[in-house]
Amino acid sequence: MFSNVESEIYLIFLSATALLAVLNPFGNLTQFLAMSDGLPLDFRQRLFRVILYTSCAIVLAFLFSGSFFMKYVFRVELDDLRIAGGLILVIMSAKNLLFSAKMAVQDFSHYQEMNTQELLSRSLIPMAFPMLVGPGTLTTIVVMSEEAGLGIATGAVGFSFVFLFILFHFSATIERVVGKLILHVFARICQVFIMAMGVKMVLVGLKGFFNL
Repeated sequence: MFSNVESEIYLIFLSATALLAVLNPFGNLTQFLAMSDGLPLDFRQRLFRVILYTSCAIVLAFLFSGSFFMKYVFRVELDDLRIAGGLILVIMSAKNLLFSAKMAVQDFSHYQEMNTQELLSRSLIPMAFPMLVGPGTLTTIVVMSEEAGLGIATGAVGFSFVFLFILFHFSATIERVVGKLILHVFARICQVFIMAMGVKMVLVGLKGFFNL
């Protein structure tokens, strides 16, 4: 009994690690900090909570409905989704790696001119979707639920967003202690793993598609 529990916890941990890599928390954190620069700390934390709650709701909604849409609405197989999702991850990570210098100096000053209501509306689009949760994340969570099971995938989502909540809650302290440069380095490392995950998804999908 305990060995089964331990194996499930281990699977949840592995799945959460993969999901966190796709969510790229360090890369998104640097952009969110730049967008909210100059805002009072309490409002910045409120903004981050809205982003996380919205993102978590999107992921959970897609987790519980994605398989239904895949099988009965769009009528695609899991291997088709693996290939499509893998290609999305490879393209997005390659773009972020090749143009990361340009993204690092991106101007977010117009966000500081917005009022509270405008910032909260922007926390839904584009901050929650598609910046934090994009097509690659949604594809990954459906593939994960089909491969590991709905319970494991749900646990991975819960673990991932608890980590994100802690990270974003202490974002000001982390930025002050670690620095933006180190966060940027972590973000680029995550992009490498995202690309590797995308390649693996494509290869597994191709093997299943051609029955290799």
